[in-house]
Amino acid sequence: MDDIPALLALERRQWTAEQAAGPAEFRERIEAHPDLCGGAFCARTGELLGSVFAKPTHDAEWTDPGNWAQSASLDAQPAGKLPQQKRTRCMFGISLTSVEPGAAVQLLAFYYLYLLKRGYTEIFLGSPMPGLKRHLQRHPGACVEAYARATRSGLPVDPQLRYYHGKGWREIVAVRENYFPHEDSCDYGAILKAKVPLRHLALLFKLVPVSALRMISALAPRLAIPAGR
Repeated sequence: MDDIPALLALERRQWTAEQAAGPAEFRERIEAHPDLCGGAFCARTGELLGSVFAKPTHDAEWTDPGNWAQSASLDAQPAGKLPQQKRTRCMFGISLTSVEPGAAVQLLAFYYLYLLKRGYTEIFLGSPMPGLKRHLQRHPGACVEAYARATRSGLPVDPQLRYYHGKGWREIVAVRENYFPHEDSCDYGAILKAKVPLRHLALLFKLVPVSALRMISALAPRLAIPAGR
């Protein structure tokens, strides 16, 4: 809980007031699933450079997803009544916030390895599509679903979907209107799914201590840990 002020400052740097989480939301996420909360800190100053929050989920929840608030909701239930690792291998990424690219790379690298250790194999998240507004201005009446799935040279044409594609989220599960407030996305969102990389080594990673995972993830830019497929 001591990191909440730093988390709030980080949120303000990346998100609008309407999009940013507040103290109560951070407290709820931490209390519900402290083991699925992560942060990247500057080794020199101790400044928080990135954060990630997630919750266990079920694959079946994404056949007809609602809006982001419903996706991220913890249902005001104690952790013991939420989907547990022994009953699911899926999780939903509530938020990924970073103001430094290197921090995001290392944080995701550690998180992927940590998820392997915990037995998770799939990660869902909701993404904006910031290129949509301009696309619709140029092509009035265009199909939003078609835009979300459009590619150029094998990569999504939308910049945010392209970013997540490079991090492993390569499957679009659904496209939803009024998913969350985001002007450049016309309030649309895309539900993405990633496979945790190296999952065929999951049994091995169960034996690796967390301290060793931190050491490996610190070398992430040089190791080029693969994105999930």
